[in-house]
Amino acid sequence: MWSVLLTRRLFVVLSAVGVMASAVRAQVSPADELQALLDRALQANPQVLAAKCRVEQALDQHEELLGFFDPRLYLAGGTAQRARGVPGGTGWTSLTDDANELTAGIELPLRPGAYLTLGAAERSLFDGGGGYDQLYQSLLGVRLRIPLMRDRGFVQFEQNRARALADYGAAVSDTIAVMQTLRHAVEVAYVDAYSTLASYDVSKRATERFRLLLEQARELSRLQVMPAYQVFPAEMELSLRLEEEEQARQVHAVSLIQLQEQIGDRQPVALSFGPEHLVAVAAGLGPLPEEDVEPALERRGSYMRLLNRIEAARADLQRASDDLRPDLSLNAATTWRGEDPDQPFASQSIINDKPLGGEVVIVWQQPLMQRAANSRISGTRARIAELKQGIETERTALKADLQSAMAAYTVLIGRIKLLEQAKEAAKQTVAAEDERFRLGEGTSRNALDAQKDLTNALNRQARAAADILRALADYRHAAGYPDAAQP
Repeated sequence: MWSVLLTRRLFVVLSAVGVMASAVRAQVSPADELQALLDRALQANPQVLAAKCRVEQALDQHEELLGFFDPRLYLAGGTAQRARGVPGGTGWTSLTDDANELTAGIELPLRPGAYLTLGAAERSLFDGGGGYDQLYQSLLGVRLRIPLMRDRGFVQFEQNRARALADYGAAVSDTIAVMQTLRHAVEVAYVDAYSTLASYDVSKRATERFRLLLEQARELSRLQVMPAYQVFPAEMELSLRLEEEEQARQVHAVSLIQLQEQIGDRQPVALSFGPEHLVAVAAGLGPLPEEDVEPALERRGSYMRLLNRIEAARADLQRASDDLRPDLSLNAATTWRGEDPDQPFASQSIINDKPLGGEVVIVWQQPLMQRAANSRISGTRARIAELKQGIETERTALKADLQSAMAAYTVLIGRIKLLEQAKEAAKQTVAAEDERFRLGEGTSRNALDAQKDLTNALNRQARAAADILRALADYRHAAGYPDAAQP
């Protein structure tokens, strides 16, 4: 049941809506650009594809265990003289003394916990007794072996199966964790791409304003309205702005490459919206809903992976505990034997006039020391304790991540409003200083400083918008993407 729920969660995450997709649809355009990028990443990112392969491997390992119920064929043939079986050994026991023998059998595990064996043997006795120098002997038999203590009711098979199911659940949880991490990385890279685009646009617009200011300064100097030395600061600032614009262009190009790298399909990324997209989305956001730690934990693939690893360790512990029990089994068999002095596949009764036989045997086996099983039990208990501490670490880190992202988001929402006011004031200052400069009442430095203040306000507003969306992405990632929690 747990693995089914995990598989269901995996398909839900595969179709998860991007963290800012609804804001994009409501504020900018019905086209869901971010969701398209996420879909590309989920289909092509090598880390996701590798995680899905691990899920298939875990499922195949579980299916492999069903081979426990496959019939096992046994064949043996040879010759023996003065043969004496060694009691307590494994493998074959011994061939019939002074005979050539061919033996075949098939063993089949049967629920609820028994092994059924069907066997046949054909022998050629060197000294058949009863006056026969050679005697052919045929044997058919059925045996039932029932474990009474260790592995009773195929409990070790069930423990191995529980271990495999836990491994499968861990692989599914790992895939969810990889996809959640990828979703966060794509969202952050997406925000960075628009952030650098906004910075590049601010630099381009600043360059145009400084170029216009330089042209005005040169014209006013030519008309002798202002001294020529006031042209030099404008020329310097334009050169600096051109250098900043080229730097911003390069940074934006790198951010697109980084977004492409996160997607993983090696296809170029082209942004659909303009540089104002970032601020428009951030301005339309409201307060974040408070997310509780425990439900958030249960949505995170990393937490579910730890739970599954604990289940796997518990299955190992149960298997090791069962190994401490003696191997006691009940064995019951019935046989039919026939002889013939001339040909194989005998059906006569020569040596004994009763062809049917049977036996009931109790077999007990026990290691003289239990060092292996005890060591496994001790190590597995330590492993469970380690994983439980990992859960506490995950819980502590999640709580800190939620609080940090919420605090950053709340502060930034207030900052973006202040920066909007600062931007409007900077625009008015630029207009006033430009007017004073054209009238010859102000200096080029005053006008340049006003332009720089406006550029700074625009850049800070774009950075604050990007920080808001990054904090939102961090918060949703820490919360395990509650928008993807409901199928």
